[in-house]
Amino acid sequence: MKVCQVLAGNEDGGLEKHTIELAKQLAKKNIHVTVIAHNDFSKYFKDVNFISLDLSKGRKNLFILYKLFKILNENKFDIIHTQANKATDMVMKLKPFLKPKIVSTLHSYKKNLKSFEKSDLVITVSNKIGEKLKNKNKKTIYNGIEYKELNNIDEVYDKYEIPRDKFLICAVGRLCNVKRFDILIKSLKKLDVYCILVGDGENKKDLIKLAKDEKVYEKVKFTGNIENEDVKRLLSVSNLFVITSDKEGFPYVFVESLLYKTPVISTDVSDIKEIITDNYIIDFDNPLTLNKRIHDFKNNYEKETESFNSIFTYAQNKFTINNMIEETLSVYKEVLK
Repeated sequence: MKVCQVLAGNEDGGLEKHTIELAKQLAKKNIHVTVIAHNDFSKYFKDVNFISLDLSKGRKNLFILYKLFKILNENKFDIIHTQANKATDMVMKLKPFLKPKIVSTLHSYKKNLKSFEKSDLVITVSNKIGEKLKNKNKKTIYNGIEYKELNNIDEVYDKYEIPRDKFLICAVGRLCNVKRFDILIKSLKKLDVYCILVGDGENKKDLIKLAKDEKVYEKVKFTGNIENEDVKRLLSVSNLFVITSDKEGFPYVFVESLLYKTPVISTDVSDIKEIITDNYIIDFDNPLTLNKRIHDFKNNYEKETESFNSIFTYAQNKFTINNMIEETLSVYKEVLK
């Protein structure tokens, strides 16, 4: 089976991480994998065939579309797998001239799903983001990660100047509007906790100012972007992981948190409520509700954590990279029938 993964983005986020892991693991299953992506990603694909093409220049760029068509046509792939909206849109413009079956992964909420309607099969990373998709050939496959035992976990306390005697809250993501880290910062008032905020983005200065204005700056550690291994270590030493987003596809860090046995409180985004139940879902845009939920969680920590044991077990069975790969292979076989 010859599979081509098409990645049009040039950022470093969950979509890119997903494509990298998927391609590597498919190659280990003896699938002939080719990745078409921006040259910046070439370093991540040493074990698969990589073709450099900057698709970020514009989905209507005729020169880029012609180069993409030439690659797809000449390599005689069995399946073209488009990752997210831009790659799907570009490949669908070429579909009338292509023979391979096309599988597309929908990673996040999109108002315009026309390109995905044309796909032979759509993979959604959660049930919720695929609700408005009219394509009858769709399947939810949750993001999976390769779980590894962590070494030297305690080093993160000194490395990031994290107090060892505090109730630790961790939040991870791009510091942008949709993540609503402002709600988390406001919720820290009058709580005896310490918050580790991992990530960078356009809202960083505003969030630092907010923390100072709310007089909680001493309770917050802004780490900036850090290595994923350190993210996992910080999750491991944290008592609670918090998601305050307005929207999410299916966040990798949610999976990592459960696999490293850190309880989660979240807004009702993606399929998270189906996994952690109503008990750990908080209101959108409500720092007072979040404040109370953190307070109650901290004061009943042993009981609250114990209630997560069955959720941790579910995650260990469901959110593995192997499970994601096996389900993806079953999709490939289905569309080739």
